[in-house]
Parts: sequence; C-alpha cells; structure tokens
Amino acid sequence: MSVSNPSVADFLFLICLRLSNAIFCPLIEQQSLVNLKNSVVDPYNHLSSWNNVNCCKWKGVICNNSTGHVHRLRVSGLSLRGQINPSLVNLSHLTHLDLSLNNFNQTIPSFIASLINLEYLNLSFAGFHGKIPHNIGNLTRLRSLDLAGFPNMVCGDHLNHYHSIHLAGYPEMEYVAAVTSPNLLHVDTIQWLSQLEVLNMNFVNLSKAQDWLQVINTLPSLQKLRFQNCSLVHISPLNYLNITSLTLIDLSSNNFHSLEVPTWILGLENLRYLDLRNNSFVGPIPTSCNATKLKYIDISSNFLKSTVPSWLYHSCMELEFIYLDFNFLHGTIPKQFTHLCKIRTLSLSFNRFQGTMFDSFGNMSKCFLEALEELNLQFNQLSGPLIDQLGEFRSLERLFLNKNSFSGTIPRNLGKLSSSLQVLGLSRNKLTGGLPDSLGQLCNLERLHIGGNNLKGDVRESLFANLTHLKILTASQNELSLRLDEHWSPPFQLKQLRLGSWSVSEGSQIPSWILRQKNLSAYLDLSDTGIFSDNVPSWFWQIQFLNLSHNHLHGNIPDIRGSTEYQYVYASSNQFEGSLPRVGDRLRELDLSNNSFSGGIAHFLCDDTYDTYSLEILHLGDNQLNGKLPDCWMKWPSLKYLNIGNNQMFGSIPASIGLLANLLSLNLHNNKFSGRIPFSMHNCKKMLKMGLADNNLGGNIPTWIGTSLVELWILILRSNNLSGEISSDLCQLSYLQILDLSDNKLSGVIPRCVHNFTAMAVKKSLPDLYKLYGGEKSIYSFSIYIGGFIESALIVLKRSKLQYDTILPLVTTIDFSNNNLYGDIPTEVTYLLELGSLNLSRNELVGLVPDHIGEMKQLESLDLSRNSLRGEIPNSLALLSFLEYLDLSYNNLTGRIPQSTQLQSFNATSFTGNHLCGPPLTANCSNKFGEEKEEKDKGGEIEWLDVFFCLGYSMGFSMVCSVLALSKRWRDAYFGLVERMWNKLCVCVIVKWRRITSL
Repeated sequence: MSVSNPSVADFLFLICLRLSNAIFCPLIEQQSLVNLKNSVVDPYNHLSSWNNVNCCKWKGVICNNSTGHVHRLRVSGLSLRGQINPSLVNLSHLTHLDLSLNNFNQTIPSFIASLINLEYLNLSFAGFHGKIPHNIGNLTRLRSLDLAGFPNMVCGDHLNHYHSIHLAGYPEMEYVAAVTSPNLLHVDTIQWLSQLEVLNMNFVNLSKAQDWLQVINTLPSLQKLRFQNCSLVHISPLNYLNITSLTLIDLSSNNFHSLEVPTWILGLENLRYLDLRNNSFVGPIPTSCNATKLKYIDISSNFLKSTVPSWLYHSCMELEFIYLDFNFLHGTIPKQFTHLCKIRTLSLSFNRFQGTMFDSFGNMSKCFLEALEELNLQFNQLSGPLIDQLGEFRSLERLFLNKNSFSGTIPRNLGKLSSSLQVLGLSRNKLTGGLPDSLGQLCNLERLHIGGNNLKGDVRESLFANLTHLKILTASQNELSLRLDEHWSPPFQLKQLRLGSWSVSEGSQIPSWILRQKNLSAYLDLSDTGIFSDNVPSWFWQIQFLNLSHNHLHGNIPDIRGSTEYQYVYASSNQFEGSLPRVGDRLRELDLSNNSFSGGIAHFLCDDTYDTYSLEILHLGDNQLNGKLPDCWMKWPSLKYLNIGNNQMFGSIPASIGLLANLLSLNLHNNKFSGRIPFSMHNCKKMLKMGLADNNLGGNIPTWIGTSLVELWILILRSNNLSGEISSDLCQLSYLQILDLSDNKLSGVIPRCVHNFTAMAVKKSLPDLYKLYGGEKSIYSFSIYIGGFIESALIVLKRSKLQYDTILPLVTTIDFSNNNLYGDIPTEVTYLLELGSLNLSRNELVGLVPDHIGEMKQLESLDLSRNSLRGEIPNSLALLSFLEYLDLSYNNLTGRIPQSTQLQSFNATSFTGNHLCGPPLTANCSNKFGEEKEEKDKGGEIEWLDVFFCLGYSMGFSMVCSVLALSKRWRDAYFGLVERMWNKLCVCVIVKWRRITSL
C-alpha cells in the first residue's frame, strides 16, 4: 500500500481519525516529508517509521496539537546523505528545523529562507559547503541559528580543546560530533543576520567579514555567541555597547595575534560563560571586570603576561571553572582563590607562578575544600614542601602538581581524602621520600598519578590493600621499588599501569601479579625496570600502548597483528633478535631500535597482506639489518618518522620514498647508501628533518631541497661524497636551525644569503615552544603521547658527537668544515644572532674574520681553524661571554689576542699556527715591546729624512764650491773644508743606509 496513493481504506481511516479528534498532518505536508525521505539516503533505516498514514506519528516529526500542521522537524544525527528535496517549503508552518549531524553534500538550499515562520534553525555538522545564502536574513522570526562546522577541521595551527559535559559541567560549552567530512562554509558579510538570541557559526570562515563585531552589536537580544575557529583576525573598537544581554561568548581559536583582550567583553554584566582560549592575545589580563556573574572563564593558550588580577577572586564569587593555562602569568598564586566557595576547577598550568604551596594554599576555606574537583598547577616554578591540608579536599578528582620544584614527602594525610577522589596527579615534581601508606586509605580511588618525581623507597602490599576501585596507576620516573609477596593477588584490575624506572621484582622477572591483570588493555609501561625474559606473554603485544624499552628482554617478537584498536609499541634497547615481525594495519607507532634484529626488511615493508598501513612512526635504527632498501614505500602513506640509521643497508635510495607525502623526519644515517639523493623526495614537502650523514652519497646538493622542502628545520648531509657548490637556493630555508654539510667535497664560496636563515636569528625558549605546541609535545615530538617519542639528532659540536633530543628545538648550528670552500667569510653570517655553533674549519677561506662577530652573543662554539684567514682578531670577539669552544689555529692571523676573561681561558692550541701574541700564548705583547716597535717605526722615518737632508746639503754646498773655484785664494782657503765635509757626508750616508736596509 503506497503512501503516495492512498486507498479507499486509508481515506476512510482518515475520516475515522477526524471523527475521533486525532491529530494528523495535512496530505501536502505528509507528501513533502515522503519526498524528503525519497531524496536522501538513509543507510541505517532511521526513517522506517515514515510509512504509515499519520505523519504526526513519524520519528522526528512534531505537529501542532490544534491544527495538525508540522511545526517541528528534527532529523539530527541520522547519518542521512543526498539532497534535500525542495518540497520542504510546503512545510510552511515549521517553527523548528534541525538537519544537524548528517552528511548532506550540497550548499545550503536557498529555499529554506521561504520557511518564514522558522524560529529555530540548526544546520550544524550537516555536510553543507559553500557560501551561506544571504536570504536567510528573510527569516525575521528566527531566534536561534546554528551553522557550526565540523570541529575536526581546524584553521591554521591552533590547538583545540573541547570540554566535555562531565568535565565542564555545561552542555552549552560542549560541541563534539562524530563526523567524517569537512564543513567548508564561508561568508563575506553577516549583515543579513536578524534579531537573534542564539548564534553559532563555529568553524565557518568569517575572514572576509571584517564588520562582524559591528553587526553583532546590532543584535540587542543576543544571548549566546559562538565564533570558535572562524579565522577572525581583527576586533574593531566599539563606540557603544548594545549587546548587554550576552550570557555566553566563545571566540576561541581565532587569529587575534598581537591584540590585547578587549576590555568591553569584561564589561558585560550578564556574562556567565567566556571562552577566549587559543587566540595569541598579548599583554596583561585586564585589571577590571564588571562581569560579576561569571561562572566559566577560559583564557588559556595565549601570550598573557601579568599577575592574576584581583577581580578573579574578589568580584566573581560565582566562578566554578577557571582556566588560565599556557600563558606567561607570574607572581604568586593568590591565596584568595581558596575563598571561592563554588569553584570546581582551578587550572593554572604552564605558567611561571612562583612561591610555595603554603603561600597560596595554606589555610584553605572549608567551602573551597568541599567544592574543588580539579587543581592543576603543573609546569610552574612552585617550590617548598606540599602542605598537609591537601588531604582535606572532599570532592577532589584531579590533582596535578607535576613539573614544579616541590620538596619533602607526600603528606601522610592524603589518605583522608574522601571517597570521591578519582585522580591524584603528583607526577614530574621533585618530591622526595617514599609513598606513604595513607594513600591506601583512598578506598574509592580510581586513578593515581605520581609520576616523574624523586620519590624513593619501598612500596609494599599495604599501600594497595583497600584500593579496590583502582583503574589507572601512573607512577613512572621515580626510584621506587615494589616489595610484594610472590603470590600477592591485587584487589584491583587495572586498565593502565605505568611503572617505568621502578624496580618491580626482586628476581627481575615480569611480576606474576601483572600477568594476572586481565583488563590491562590500554597502557603498560615497564620500561627501564630491569626485567628480563625470553618469553614475553603474547597478549602483551595486543595492548594499545606498550612500552618495554630499556630492559633485558630477548628472543623473537611475534607478528603484531589483529588488534581492533590503534597500537603503539616501544621495545627499544633490549636484546630482541631474529627477523623483524610483520605488522598489522592498525599499528601506528613502532620502535624496535637498539636491538639485534638482522636480515633484510623487504618482508616487513612489502608485505601484501594489506594494501596500505597506518604506521606513522617507524624506528629500526641501531640494529644489524642489511640488504638494499626495498622500493615499496607506496604502502606506507601515513609515515611521519622513519629511522633506519646505524645499520648495514646499501644501494641507492629508492624513488618511491618520495611518495611519503606526510614524512616529517627521514633518518638513513650511518649506512652504505650510494648514488644521488632521489629527485622524487621533493614531494616530501612537510619534511622537518633530513638526516643522511655518514653514507656514500654523491653528486651535488639538490637545489630542490631549498625550493620544495621549505619547512625543513634540520639538514644533516655530513660525511658523504657530495660535490659542487652550496646553492643559494638553500637560503630559502628560513626555518633551518641545524645545517651540517661537513666532510664532503664541496667547493665555491659561502653564499652571502645565509642571513635568510631567520630561525638562527630569532630567539626562542623551551617555554615558548611548549606554549605553541602543547606541553612537552614540542615540534619534534611526533607521538600522540607526551613523551612517547621525541625526535633526536646526532650533532658534531666542539669536535665531539653529541646526541640532542629534549632541547633539540633550541640547538642552532652551521657546519661547513672539511670541504674545499674558498673566498671570504661573508659578513652576513654575523646577522645570525642566535647561532650557537659555527664551524668553517679545514677549508681554503681567506680574508678577515668579520668585525661584527662579537654581535653573535649566543655563540658557544666557534671553529675557523686551518684556513688562510689574515689580519687581526676582532676585538668584538671578546664580547662572546657564552663561548665555550674556540679554535682559530693554523691561519695567518696577526697581532695581539683581544683581552677578556673568556678568551684568555682557552688553551694556547686555540691560537697556535698564527702570528699572534699575548695570553694564553707565551709570545710577549707587553707595553715595552709596543713602544720599541713604535720607536723603531719612527726611527726609520727620521733616518730617511736625514738622508734627504744630507743629500740636499751636499748639493748646495757643491754649488758654493763651484763659485769659489773662480778665486784661487778662496779655493785654497776652503778646499780643505770641502774635503773634510764631503768625507763626513759619505760616512753619514753609508751608515744610515745600512741601518735602514737592516730593518
């Protein structure tokens, strides 16, 4: 029986419905809904109820109780696809339309603007793209408009945090959806907005709507405004404030670089929820605030530099959630925070707060102790002992004190925390002492985090006796020892266990109680615990995150396949042997480095079980692998990090490696690769590091490295057979901070464009990098887990090879040593004010040492030895107060070595092989020596004057004698005088000439 062609029985049924006063929808509206159903794809058959006579009974359809007209249509979250049928306009009485959380692949239909009775329109996360039609402004009765895009599509490089309902406590702040396709909505103006109360345009591109704030200010009834990640770059000043009804503002994750927090926002007296996180706001937090009704404030992930303003704890007594993380706030944490009686979350992490816990949290109020659920103080500069009153919290679920400078022991009365405690995070502080048994009194404890401290001592069974609800135990990076009975049976079943660096067993075997943890599927960290085994349990290799690195495990590793979850396996620095295991397509990270694996890797890379693999991190370095590198890289499109260094691979680098479009780090160092660097690698445009050192690669340095790999931070081509000149195209690598071309056969001059290496000229610090990239996940941490995997590089500094990892983002170096470079040292090198190491030794460089080299005040290592440099050492070199290594030996330098505490502290070998004097050399450059040289120079000048004077005198005197020759009497009288004077003149000239020629 077709709904579109009702039978007589259906008609009679409708008459019965009328006679019985039943509510039903008009046939035209019913037909419109049927047309909508027929035009879309319903993969899960959610619209199966749309097949009976009365559409008012259909799923998602609500009719008016009096007229029967459809006035609400809600088909949200049904995964519908296809096109929306234009017959929808026949639902002319609609007041609410919700098409959200679907996958329509079309522009927003303009005919929606014909539904003039709409009061609520929700098109969020529905797969719409293109320009938002302006005629939506015709919906003059509209009170709520939601056009939000998908949160998994972000603009720029922003971090994006979504506070879940159970964490933030407010559904208004929650916006998470399980979607698969991007929302590409954009608009060039929002002048069409009507009289709205709720407006959500999260993830809609508003970069061209420069008048957005002026338009918003014309909506006096607006209560909730969400413009998260809309590519906004400017906030215009407001001459008047018309939006006084606002209770919620979300402007998070935009591009407000170099702007201060607008003061007008804190002037909104009805404001309750404010989210300005991740905007790069600068300056201080405003010092005044009229928004005294605030319950939720998040200004984290900005560049705010100030102390905490008093209004946060004096005026806003309704505050429940405070997020100030990832800024540069300083001073002490105000103890007045502990008087906020409704506070549930106080999060101040990743700042520069100082002082002691007692200064900020001594004598906490009773209501604060009862209300607080989360206290996050990690990554600050707090010091002193922890206070006993921490144990008096009644509702605390999450406590993070890691990465400070706390001392002393954990207060014993932490065991008095109430049964609502779920998370205790004391990780990565500098706590000392052992774990108090009082922690065992937390009988409802679900998560215990104490990692990364200096805790020492034994942990016994009594600590765990009452922890029957424990699900997560995180305690890595301490010096604790488990002292448990061999047959001990724990009262809990863990999902996560992290005991890295502990001593977990007296016999160093994997403890049997761990083997009995049947729910241990999410995380197991037993790294650096001294365990050994030749038979790791097979179910370990199915755990989602497994870290067995730095132990004494040996034997073969079975194939790592079959998991339904993404996996992360770290088993480096053991004695595993045999051939590499085959892996499944769910493995994301694999580190098998520093073991004894042998044989080729073709079976690993070219396995045809899966068409492609999901692996992002592959570290096989420091093994005994050999053979050629297979040409199967097209199967690994997700690879971000690849390391096969320190093996015995040979042959050319295959062209298919250029298909790794997502590759960030390539490490093939210390093998026997030959041939040229393949041109196909110019497609690896995201690459940050190229490490090909210690191979037999030949040819020129490809120019495409500078033009295609523009994101490159590290380029290490040391110890190969590369020839030709250093192309000026490399100077386009403005992010480059490590450049090592040493020990090759390069010739030509050093490009004068080196000053374009701006990353070597701009100051940066680890806190800044943490600020930009999140916690310890710096730009070189490719793992999804903090500390799970971090990039490293072997760099030659001060004639030694040094391994850098944690502080690698701060290392800046140029090494062109041991080549055939000639010409002078370009003065442009001195523009690299943040360069830490410069090595130009063992070349054929000539000319002077640049005068302004002393402006490179961050130089720690300078090696210009074994060249043909001439002239004096610039006095500015004495200004390099951080210089730890200096070698100017075997050049043609002359003169006095400049005096400074730094320069005179170096060994004489730093200056040998030149014509230098002064400490630390033994050649005397005293004042006396200088005066003698000056007199010697002046003496030579006077002697030449004497010679010319003598010659002039003799010529004049000879002329006089010629006149006297006319008179015999005068001639006889003066002849004897002339003869005597001439003899004296000859003697004078001879003596003077000998003295001059001897100089």
